[in-house]
Amino acid sequence: MDVRWLEDFLALVELRNFTRAAEFRNVSQAAFSRRIQSLEQWLGSGLVVKGAVPVRLTEAGEKFREDARVAVERLLDARSSIRTSQFEVMSQVRIAMPNVLARSEFKQVLGIIGGKANSSFSVIVGTTNDVVARYLAGDADILFSHDCPAIPTHESLEAHDRLVIRRDRFMPFATKDTVLRSKFNFPGNPRNPFPMVAYSHRAYFARLFEHVLQRSNSALPYKVCVQCDMSDVLKEVIAAGYGVGWLPESAVDKAAREEISPIGGLEWRLDVDICAFRPPGAQGPKIDGLWDALRAGVRTKCVPGF
Repeated sequence: MDVRWLEDFLALVELRNFTRAAEFRNVSQAAFSRRIQSLEQWLGSGLVVKGAVPVRLTEAGEKFREDARVAVERLLDARSSIRTSQFEVMSQVRIAMPNVLARSEFKQVLGIIGGKANSSFSVIVGTTNDVVARYLAGDADILFSHDCPAIPTHESLEAHDRLVIRRDRFMPFATKDTVLRSKFNFPGNPRNPFPMVAYSHRAYFARLFEHVLQRSNSALPYKVCVQCDMSDVLKEVIAAGYGVGWLPESAVDKAAREEISPIGGLEWRLDVDICAFRPPGAQGPKIDGLWDALRAGVRTKCVPGF
């Protein structure tokens, strides 16, 4: 039995949708379905009600979900325990952060904790979903990520230590080209929707955008012209004048501010936190020391930008 089957099943239990669960697990839907079937064959019982939308668990599935969760937690705890016991001979601190934060925040983070550790750093980057999944799988010691109380990055992180590094804002941007900008007619109307540069539906920022829409009492007619997971790509497309797109303000550096600027009123903006996460409990002297240094650095705001 492959432990990934258990992780797949738990993802399916949480998301209640094969497509979304497969995307979260970073496998094709066909491969994901085969792994769920393999788990069912190994157990000798069906776990999900065939054809149910959203996914519903069978009686056996309901009974097995807690056993699966406990089994995965124990395996991860065992791995963590072994790694902790070997901590003194390990030299690298493993950090996970999305690409968008790696560009804007890693230098400042390193400025705080770099001088506090006699070690090197290994940085895992990718989309928010990817790096969160790898951190939760035990591939990183500390996670940096955007997080919003209304739309948590991942419910499993609620049990982890959380440290707010600083406040960020998720807001709409458009090109500074006045001719192109005037054509967008933001926030648009049903007869003339504005062109939208959007995140793909699996991205964390897509969930934040949906929250902005739900929170607002105003209509927002738009048509998607470009869709991508990466903020840096969307930023370039916005600068080229293809449409309006939401970005974290931290992603808009000095060079980008020469080409794009915020658009629309405060109702289209959302405050979000840039946070650090680590597993609960003692993680060994090195990680505990780095966490204390990070907390002290944030409290005293000893690095510009924090």
